[in-house]
Amino acid sequence: MFEERYFYWADRLGYLTWGEGPSYGMDVNNEIAARNFLSEWLEIVVRDRNHPSLVTWTPFNETWNSQDGTYPRFVRDIYAETKAADPTRPINDASGDDHVLTDIWSVHNYEQDGDKLKEQLALTEGREPYRHSYEKEFLAVYGGQPYILDEFGGIGWMSPEERKHSWGYGNLPQTEEEFYSRLDKMVKAVASLEHIAGFCYTQLTDVEQEKNGIYKYDRSVKLDIARIKAIFEQIPSYR
Repeated sequence: MFEERYFYWADRLGYLTWGEGPSYGMDVNNEIAARNFLSEWLEIVVRDRNHPSLVTWTPFNETWNSQDGTYPRFVRDIYAETKAADPTRPINDASGDDHVLTDIWSVHNYEQDGDKLKEQLALTEGREPYRHSYEKEFLAVYGGQPYILDEFGGIGWMSPEERKHSWGYGNLPQTEEEFYSRLDKMVKAVASLEHIAGFCYTQLTDVEQEKNGIYKYDRSVKLDIARIKAIFEQIPSYR
């Protein structure tokens, strides 16, 4: 979870943010962990709910090891607790799927081939849109919520020396031109699918071992940002 100073400056500078919980690595099927997280999450919501920059709550990320029992009740309790403390904002219960009760239907997809990405994300009659988990009966069925591709891309770009201890998704491009070509095809795939209401590219900057940012870790220039901007502007901003 971001510190209060982060939201203060987002308010001042006019950014829109999501309030997210530090849930990575937590056993979402463990009752004691759930009880602890419930109280900690409510403290976060109460602390940050008056920041105008904050537009969505996301308590969990990639809860793909979820099981029936504690988990579905855990998510429903988090949803009810959050709505009681702040009825003004939508809730994305679990970023990346394993949704139980949610106002936003978010998915993660790191397919690197633009044609395959389009095929996977396309709407097919008689079937839910792409999601990570299909076989768990306790999960929610898609009900027409805004469909958000809140993680995709992740194309790695780094020096040969960095490749020894860093990574990006898929096979790394061999040239900078190959990077732009791959990104262009992936963005075209997203732009062609009108049911996608929003997206988040992974990611803005390199982070520790992941060298898949479009800027370096220290925010210095890494790629041709004018070209990247032109590629992303293929996705209409009015969706």
